Amino acid sequence: MNKTRSTLVLLAAVVLTGAFIALQEVRRAKAQSRKIHRERLFDLDAASLVSLRFESTNAVVECAKENGVWMTGGEDGGLGRADVAMVYRLLSGLNSLGKGTAVITAEHLKMRGLDASEYGFDAPAFRITATDNKGTRSWLVGRKVPLGKLLYAKPAGSEDIYTISDTLLDFAPTRSDQLRDRSLFSGEAPGVRRVEIRGPGGFIQILKEPAAGWSIQQPVAGPADAKAVEDYLKKLYRLRVDHFVADNVSDFTAYGLQREPRQIALGGADGTSRLLMVGDPIPDSPGFVYARRGDGTSVFALGTNVLALLDVKLDTLRDVRVLLLPPKAISSISIRRGGEELVLSRTASGQWMVMRPVEWKADPRAVGRLLELWSMAVIVDFSPTAPAADPEWMLEFGSAELGETNRIGVLPTFGKKDGLHIVRNGKPARYQINLPLVPESILDPLSYKDRKIWQIDKADILKVSVKRAGRPPQTIERSKEGGFVSAPPGSPPPDSVAVEQLLDGISSVSTPEYVAYNPPDLSAYGLEDPFLSLHIGLDGTNRLGRVLLVGRETDSGFYSMVKGRDVVFLLDKPLVKIFSSELTVPKGVPNAE
Repeated sequence: MNKTRSTLVLLAAVVLTGAFIALQEVRRAKAQSRKIHRERLFDLDAASLVSLRFESTNAVVECAKENGVWMTGGEDGGLGRADVAMVYRLLSGLNSLGKGTAVITAEHLKMRGLDASEYGFDAPAFRITATDNKGTRSWLVGRKVPLGKLLYAKPAGSEDIYTISDTLLDFAPTRSDQLRDRSLFSGEAPGVRRVEIRGPGGFIQILKEPAAGWSIQQPVAGPADAKAVEDYLKKLYRLRVDHFVADNVSDFTAYGLQREPRQIALGGADGTSRLLMVGDPIPDSPGFVYARRGDGTSVFALGTNVLALLDVKLDTLRDVRVLLLPPKAISSISIRRGGEELVLSRTASGQWMVMRPVEWKADPRAVGRLLELWSMAVIVDFSPTAPAADPEWMLEFGSAELGETNRIGVLPTFGKKDGLHIVRNGKPARYQINLPLVPESILDPLSYKDRKIWQIDKADILKVSVKRAGRPPQTIERSKEGGFVSAPPGSPPPDSVAVEQLLDGISSVSTPEYVAYNPPDLSAYGLEDPFLSLHIGLDGTNRLGRVLLVGRETDSGFYSMVKGRDVVFLLDKPLVKIFSSELTVPKGVPNAE
């Protein structure tokens, strides 16, 4: 019972202690907040601020929020769009100015026989007026404190004088255009989805779709060069107003801003739009032209480099690529000419296959060379003159990943080699590209066949018989112990070095060149009656084995083929020498092992 009572007492003490600490923290936070408000000279609310005015000896600068938009200007003219970031930096700077520890009160002034004019308040450096949720308030800034980097300042209507940092002089505006927004377009360049240019070359319209990217809509329809458009936008966003000429203009005739328009319009992803209009050269400012924003009444000066952006040539924005799909995303290729067709396809594992007119593994390097050829092709003339003709070649590159297909029709050359003429995706527009011809080899399935003749593991080889013209056959077979012995029993023992070289050659055989597919006459290659044949017996699922035929010798190697596969290829001479070597040890010669 006593233990229970002690526990309850202890628990109550802990709860009371926690509550006391929490109460003290709340009081401390409130005290700190009151201290901050007490020590600030300016305590402006950014969320509710509607106006801010700086009056100095030589100028008046005013900022006011109209319909949610910050405007700025002076007494000598109307208001123009303000740089919002600069307005809020100015506000933050004012709120950072704390009161100095020394306070000069009305009693101090009376005791010393002084008045506010002694501190520069008869002709203040600034009168600052702000309107926010606390109402309209004003502050006066007097002269510098003789010692230290401080200024005298006080709320208007108050007798108390404080000291604040003279950093106020670094950010307080002294010119009516100092806070003006000098950017021409809102947002960031990557957020632009529409570009319209009206210049000496006519009207150009470019749109960006979420999936398709940039495309030209006017004066022709076609893909745009994404990098060229992005570079154009970067140059456009680097433009800045040099100086403001006039505000509240109702008649723009004198500035050349009401004649045939020269303008650039941008549309954002959020539906916003911004229009820049360009007028005449400024007579007394060489290198500058008059300009204005479409939704503004202010005229300002822009550098003449804006003229190059107005006079942009359409072809510099067009996509010069012939193959519009990225090579790594391509999963199928079809090539047709007349009645011939070749189809390549990439499996889910990434292996390229020849699917038509035959089916076999493709050499990825050969497919890569084909893709590189067409990915490097570019349009050199968007409006070539050429006789009317139907395409001679049709190439289709498909991407299952992107769900897109690029179709390229290559027109007849009519004997010319100055660059192929093509059409794209079934559209009538013709283009001249930098390729002089279509290589005949791209339609040959042998051009893509894997150079490796077969896939045979040495461990799967059970038996090899070598038959050479004019010489008795030799056979080796794997024994129960795993090594190779000569067959039939009683034959000379195998030469272990020669056998190892033979097995290595069989497991890695490849060709430097394919010669023919489905040849009508094997005798032309010496394969009707080959001088060498290898009969290979295999373990596992490949028990039918392989038969390699080696025929006539050429300067590049020996014509060869795998029996039952109608493909003639070359084998290197050193490899054929290994295949035709003696496999047994001559009598009287010890085995190399």
